[in-house]
Amino acid sequence: MDALAKLIERVMDERDWSLSTLARRSGISTSTLHSWKSGDRATGSRGPSPDLLRKFAEGAGLAVAEVFEAAGRHVPAALAPEEERRFLHLLRALSAEDRRVIEATMTAMRERKAQAG
Repeated sequence: MDALAKLIERVMDERDWSLSTLARRSGISTSTLHSWKSGDRATGSRGPSPDLLRKFAEGAGLAVAEVFEAAGRHVPAALAPEEERRFLHLLRALSAEDRRVIEATMTAMRERKAQAG
């Protein structure tokens, strides 16, 4: 988490932003960013969620990979637009129950990979 704290500091210094400005721009609460910046592990045993890291990257104008690396998380693989469209088309054709099964399967696969790596 030290790398994430340093990244937050760098963004604030380079852009001359306060923590509240960064929070507003990223859509993440100031208290969450403060806990990341202070190295507080209260954000969960596995650190910040991927969704929050993506929001931070977007709000700070950083590459998602840079933010994930700083947080010590697995960097998500790039997904080509056509591949994403195919997956979404298939997903939308499923029932709500089947989508929940797919989501649970994908979550289990991600967690297994995180534990292995």
